[in-house]
Amino acid sequence: MSYTIIRPKDRQEWLSHREGGIGSSEVGTILGLNPFDTPLQLWRRKRHIDPPMQENEAMLMGHLLEDAVAQRWQIATGRTIIKRSATDWLIVNQDRPFLRVSPDRTFWVDPEGKQNEGNKGILECKTTMYDIDPEDIPLHWFAQLQYQLGVAEMEYGELGWLCLPRRSFGHKPIAFDREFFEWAVSEVEKFWIDNVQGGIEPLPTCVEDVLLRNPKHTAGLIVEADPSIVTTCEQLRDVKAKIKELEDEKKECEEKIKLSIGEAEGICAPGTIGLAKPTILATWKASKDSTKFNEKRFADEHPDLYKQYREVKTGGRLFLLKLK
Repeated sequence: MSYTIIRPKDRQEWLSHREGGIGSSEVGTILGLNPFDTPLQLWRRKRHIDPPMQENEAMLMGHLLEDAVAQRWQIATGRTIIKRSATDWLIVNQDRPFLRVSPDRTFWVDPEGKQNEGNKGILECKTTMYDIDPEDIPLHWFAQLQYQLGVAEMEYGELGWLCLPRRSFGHKPIAFDREFFEWAVSEVEKFWIDNVQGGIEPLPTCVEDVLLRNPKHTAGLIVEADPSIVTTCEQLRDVKAKIKELEDEKKECEEKIKLSIGEAEGICAPGTIGLAKPTILATWKASKDSTKFNEKRFADEHPDLYKQYREVKTGGRLFLLKLK
């Protein structure tokens, strides 16, 4: 074996060990397959420019529900989870120790076979709000499992997921893809050596990335557009014109309906006014009264106190299309 197994004494030590490399949940981001994170954002966390990603309620519930997903998977497949794998542990590559993974669970691939390393597989447990098509699984899930299998030197894995809105369960067997793993490792190695250790900042891949790097514009700096961006500006101009036309049409329709409602609270379809449940077409009701803070009056009557509690708010970047 070309890996070492680490079993930390507690979760804090486990988190500390994870900082020493690239975990499987980060691979999809490095490969550009994670719709919820970018290489630049990950790099900023790794370089301690930004704080670590805080565990939100969804992430906490996903962690707590791993055992439920694993148990449901056992019922669906008839396979057996290896009990010792249901803890916080790590598998670290000896030659490249920045390759480190923490499988959710391992299991015996052949329940009747020998209980040795060659008979082990990895189960990655997921909890999601989305419907998952087993034939079109999220690519960052696939990358995560492939990375785990490669580092752990296993040939067989499965994804198991619980869809919370539908209370449905699904799973999919996935064999180890060596070609994909080797490509992923090459990208991970470049990211770790060049970006994390070398300090080279990844290029932005979305507007959020641009704002992380450049929350303010550089005064006087103008960049030259390539032909594709000129076409995009023209497209945006035309789209905005269509939206304006639709907004005007929307306002005209609303005015006509409101005139018909008059003093009533709503309007119904013809012939349904006397029914127990008339077919309501639209309503126009007054909202409840509300209170608001009169900032101007407070500033006039208590100027010193008003100044004491004023705070400077960083201005954002305003986008304006100038193309006529």
